Amino acid sequence: MARLGISWKSGFEMPTNTHDPLGGFRPVMPSVIRLLAGIIVLIVVQSIVLGFPGITTQIVPGTAFSIASFVIFTLGLIIAAVVLKFGTQLANVVSDSYRTYKAYAPILAWVFQLTAIYILYSVSKTMVSGFFASAPWAYPLIFLAMALIPTIKVVVAVVHALEGQNVHKQTVTRDQF
Repeated sequence: MARLGISWKSGFEMPTNTHDPLGGFRPVMPSVIRLLAGIIVLIVVQSIVLGFPGITTQIVPGTAFSIASFVIFTLGLIIAAVVLKFGTQLANVVSDSYRTYKAYAPILAWVFQLTAIYILYSVSKTMVSGFFASAPWAYPLIFLAMALIPTIKVVVAVVHALEGQNVHKQTVTRDQF
């Protein structure tokens, strides 16, 4: 009978060494939550504001400028800033928390940088379409050039990180010819 009492009691006790439900993701979670919460709040604000009556009224008659396009541009600019700030912060946290992925953290930051550039490209398209009517190829080319800068930067950073600091540069001398 005493044995039954012990097994009943041990079945309802909290274990002494509980496991963290987040496990190894605990250091990354604050950055992920900030990023997702910022994006969700701004998308909800955009949805609410675009539902206002009269929001599609054009500011300048005969142009694509409307209050709605200005609101989309402004909120898209803020969303791009949130993605850029908290996305690169997430990449830094991953780099600091997980030493095995330190060489690949610039790739994660690059993904967030390109996402921010694409958001800017998408939201500013309606605002600037009139300016690039005579040269429609120029608008995508500007954003392509903007995307090349972080791409070159991440390639150089990843190559240097994967090569390591102990790799010596070879020099060519006259004797080697």
